[in-house]
Amino acid sequence: MPDTADLSPFIVTVTARDAVGIVATITRTLADMGAHVSALSQTVMSGYFTITLACDVPGSPDAADIRAALEAGGEAAHLSVHVATRAPAPDSPAKSDRSERQILTVTGRDRPGIIAHMTSYLAGRGINLEDFHAEADAGTFTMIVQITVDAGHDANQTRIDLEELGAEIDLRAHLVHEDIFRATSEIAAVRRLVRPADRGGR
Repeated sequence: MPDTADLSPFIVTVTARDAVGIVATITRTLADMGAHVSALSQTVMSGYFTITLACDVPGSPDAADIRAALEAGGEAAHLSVHVATRAPAPDSPAKSDRSERQILTVTGRDRPGIIAHMTSYLAGRGINLEDFHAEADAGTFTMIVQITVDAGHDANQTRIDLEELGAEIDLRAHLVHEDIFRATSEIAAVRRLVRPADRGGR
């Protein structure tokens, strides 16, 4: 890999109708440019594929050069490409010993404005969203958000506030420590796996 001084950092986002091989097409195009992919996140939603990746490209190409190469390489997939120069990551402030990573879950009848309703509270208190998933299916809305509650916030009061905020629009909102969420989720997954075997053995 070239010296970091000879690399240009970019953030690339690509959207397209979902199809087999899009990741391979994108990463092959970047590899042919000598790019190093340092981070990548990909998802499929409502039949559309989206990928966001951080990469470092040798030399001094501009965003238009990379976008053109990706669009040409993925012409058959009709890729929608956005490329931006990646600014250096800011130094992260030291986390307080009291900082806690929490998981917020929200469920209930689907309706417009749920995400704005719940996240406005978090934004107003300077609480950052680290990971987010939301989905509406058969009239039921589900939202799972990972946040960090630092020393400047009372996690218990935040939990109470969110529960009350959800209740205002007939939603069930729960905030739990990520360790508890992970443990209960893993237990539930194991139960789903073993129950069919249990039933079959009776």
